[in-house]
Amino acid sequence: MVQMMRNRNTGGHGIAGLVANTGAAEREAQLSATYGIRIGPPADRPNDHFSHSMLNRIDGVLGSLPPADVRDNPELVAIQPAGADTTSAASLYDGGDRSITMVSPFGMPSWLYTELNRGVPWQRSLMDKGAMADYEGISDTEDQALGIAGERRQVMGGVSDVLANGNLVKWTLRHEIGHSVDQLTGWEVNLKHEPRFGGWEAYDDARPVAVAILTEAGLGDRLETEDRYHMTLVDSVATALDPEVARDSPQRLTELADNFPTQGQGFKERLARVVRFGRLALAQPWTLTDGGGDTLAIGPRTYHVDHYGHWVSYLRAQRQQHAVSNYQFSTPEEWFAEAYAAYHDPKPGPRARLHPEARDWFAERGA
Repeated sequence: MVQMMRNRNTGGHGIAGLVANTGAAEREAQLSATYGIRIGPPADRPNDHFSHSMLNRIDGVLGSLPPADVRDNPELVAIQPAGADTTSAASLYDGGDRSITMVSPFGMPSWLYTELNRGVPWQRSLMDKGAMADYEGISDTEDQALGIAGERRQVMGGVSDVLANGNLVKWTLRHEIGHSVDQLTGWEVNLKHEPRFGGWEAYDDARPVAVAILTEAGLGDRLETEDRYHMTLVDSVATALDPEVARDSPQRLTELADNFPTQGQGFKERLARVVRFGRLALAQPWTLTDGGGDTLAIGPRTYHVDHYGHWVSYLRAQRQQHAVSNYQFSTPEEWFAEAYAAYHDPKPGPRARLHPEARDWFAERGA
């Protein structure tokens, strides 16, 4: 195995290609010409070249994708290695400068990173832990308080493991290129709300979420009831559900009933439903296999705060029937990137899991 890796990761330059990365700059130039985008470091750090093992992966993935999504994609101009000063723990697409930055997790050497396999359970578990390390709302203490201690949190698998296969770098490239195709097609702006694409809604603030959960809890006719500070119920709940407020002052949500001392027990029991909803919604419930289950369901929709701190909702049935990973139903933009990676996965299972009309959309655009 090690000998095979050595032979394949030299770029044809033998031990010098493996140890000193000889020929990497020339190979980056060749691949850049082939695919019509810059592959390699930006001008301000010209010596930060990809390894031959990474260039192998990049070449393999780009060669398998439609030219319209690579060479002819104005929203993708570069794939570059991360700088030594990067603070990101994961690779990412920057829609501003239209580039993909490849980050080696935990600072591991490139030869090891390019061999990681999402289909190996222990490797995927470590990948998931790394991905979740920076997410707010995830801790053993909080999970215990929420009654979900012991439930497995996952990013790459979960509701479906169909996409949790194959080489990590190859998936990363397909996924991040998917973000650029989202930007190219205007999918998130124009199409995310359609049922075949998950039926997403994104909210500018928490007020519509407050109205929805209060109505579901049986308090829809009490929205104007005032608390001890003369704030209406709907405004009080909207404030408590604001992600920044909830993170900075969690008691604003957990002690919500204390602000309505003159209300009866029935009112407070219904308000307890709102509190349970809010607490779980803020705890990255998309990492759970059931996405938060009945606690976060309002009618046909599931609500949560995504890992960027925004309220979103989607059609629960679409996750249950067509999700390719937990990550896909974290945010609208990750839905598309995961769908793109699934559609272009070399195995048939991921593509088959997508909604038939979503598959048709990819096919119709020549993808």
